[in-house]
Amino acid sequence: MILPNKPRGTQDIYPPRSLVYQKIQQIVIEILRKNNYQLIIFPTFEAKELFTSSLGSTTDIVHKEMYTFKDRKERVLVLRPEGTASTVRLVCQNKLVKEDYPLKLYYWANMFRYERPQKGRRREFWQLGIELINAPGVFADYQILKLVSDILQGLGIKNFDFSLNYLGNNEVREKYKSKLKKIVDEKFVPKLCDDCKIRYETNPLRILDCKEENLPFSLPSYEKLWDKESIDYVKKLTQILKKFGLPFKYDYRLVRGLDYYTGLVFEVNLGGEKTLLGGGRYDNLYHEMGKGRFPAIGFAIGIERLVDYLENFQPDSELLKIDSGVDAFFLVSDVEAYSDVLEWEKKLKGHSLIIDYNLEIRKAKTLSKIIDYYQPRLLVILGENDLKVKKILIKDCQNRQEFLVEKEKVVEWIVNYLI
Repeated sequence: MILPNKPRGTQDIYPPRSLVYQKIQQIVIEILRKNNYQLIIFPTFEAKELFTSSLGSTTDIVHKEMYTFKDRKERVLVLRPEGTASTVRLVCQNKLVKEDYPLKLYYWANMFRYERPQKGRRREFWQLGIELINAPGVFADYQILKLVSDILQGLGIKNFDFSLNYLGNNEVREKYKSKLKKIVDEKFVPKLCDDCKIRYETNPLRILDCKEENLPFSLPSYEKLWDKESIDYVKKLTQILKKFGLPFKYDYRLVRGLDYYTGLVFEVNLGGEKTLLGGGRYDNLYHEMGKGRFPAIGFAIGIERLVDYLENFQPDSELLKIDSGVDAFFLVSDVEAYSDVLEWEKKLKGHSLIIDYNLEIRKAKTLSKIIDYYQPRLLVILGENDLKVKKILIKDCQNRQEFLVEKEKVVEWIVNYLI
């Protein structure tokens, strides 16, 4: 059999890069735990209608990027392209919202979108998503922005700031759409990209999200169409952000790529690099899907883009410094030593040390190969003579020192030496 290559747009993730993913996950999960967020796990595939109804039929994901298939009973399913719609279904079907109380959830999951693979953009990718549900108002929005800041700082990300926009209520958005259509009108429609020609007819607001750099007209300012409610909100949020030192600026073109956003939308800027993180408020989504009025806000982080960014722009990041060696490796050259080694291993792992040993008898002449492969801090050598005299040879492989330790004191000695 000829072994086939991995599918286009996918990746194999293995050490040391997989260990960077693991470190990111561990750091972020601890931050989320301290902020009272809890993990959810939803299916890899869902009914197609979940995304067509929640994301909007002209959204790029629905329009051309979903992996769609039928099961044996002709039900149309898709591999999940994003996490918010799945979160809405999970929350509603399991009745997780309690009246008057916020619900704080997160997921770490792989997503699937059929698009042209390129740097930082794959057909299967990993995403961390955070959702704050049943939580209206400016303080909920600030809490989410502060959580973003805490996560980025926890990961050692430097020199970032927020791009913010406020889409307002339905009336404000409709006024903006009307003004935008008047500016574009028939004169400029032929000059739009193919996607924006569709958007012009269905949701002109998403023309602002066009990937083309130079639109053939000047965009109206969202700020000038804000009503009093919008102005008061922006003023209050601005005051809070300034008071607590979160770096931000307003970008009145920012709308994000999904149709369900309302109110605040945001992205994180890292010196002009591709967006690693973005999100916003979606107060109407639960109601539009027929399951109550639960105002919500959330964001997602692309893990591949985050790791790529660290490798290219922060190569000195602590996240990239992977120590994949073991703390102590037992080189067993006599079968009688295994009973001692297994007992020592059990005790040492209780101290959170990484312990390993050879599974077949190896002679001391293989010592250099063992050190090269396992990169142990300590190498513990157990042969027939060592067991007889009850003195165990331990090598410090980093400092090139040797010690003879009494057999009954091996565990105590290793713990004291390494911890």
